[in-house]
Amino acid sequence: MQITIRIASGADATFVHDVYGHYVYHSNATFSTENPDVASYWEKITHTLERYPFFICEVDGVPVGFAYGAQIRPHEAYQWNVEATIYLKPDAPKRKGIGKALYTKLINTLREQGFITVYGVITDQNEPSLAMHRAMGFFEAGHFRNMGYKNGQWLGVIWMQLNLGDFNSAPKEPVSFAHWVRNMQPEDEKSN
Repeated sequence: MQITIRIASGADATFVHDVYGHYVYHSNATFSTENPDVASYWEKITHTLERYPFFICEVDGVPVGFAYGAQIRPHEAYQWNVEATIYLKPDAPKRKGIGKALYTKLINTLREQGFITVYGVITDQNEPSLAMHRAMGFFEAGHFRNMGYKNGQWLGVIWMQLNLGDFNSAPKEPVSFAHWVRNMQPEDEKSN
């Protein structure tokens, strides 16, 4: 089994739409109750890549998951914080390190860009995702109970936090993902 992680493109919009749609309609992993159209995902991917990473994970050449970073809030003082999102196809091989490899690539890239803190926002009943975050060094930053109503029940949200840097001095402004790809990405990965 060969795991490959590459930068997403607009051509991945249908894949992202279909994977996310599964979780919208068949789980409580997301609080979304409607899945946007493919064009919306094309726009999301291209817009995200201006500032944050958006990666596709393939196993033996077949896409099985995606992960990306996003702005937490619009205020300037939040610019060193990123919300991380990861989804794998429901039929992706289990316990093969796919999620960990994909999330590690995302986190390492965010660190290289100069972001200081990464957050995962997880439904409090999603124990597999919570366990993965804990295993990767995240800690619980907050638990908001009964925050959303979906599929006939009230659901809470846990914010998991991972610190990528220290808080001892004024941070440099993070570089955009577009700049990172052009100037900072390791040479052996630029062709991926």
